[in-house]
Amino acid sequence: MAEPSPKSLANELQRDIDRCHAEIAEVERLLRSGHPDVEGLCLALADWSAELRILEGRPWKNNSSEC
Repeated sequence: MAEPSPKSLANELQRDIDRCHAEIAEVERLLRSGHPDVEGLCLALADWSAELRILEGRPWKNNSSEC
């Protein structure tokens, strides 16, 4: 089986990043519109934001002193 080309891997990565941005924007829209499931939407926002950080290779920041 042939290895994926660097270009196809880059395209796939960009699609995944674009999806994260779209999902984050939708969650933010729902929160701003007064959706009743604030807890679930905050969890979704945290999950999509974490996925985006992973895909972009950004470091984790923990500003909280709690674990």
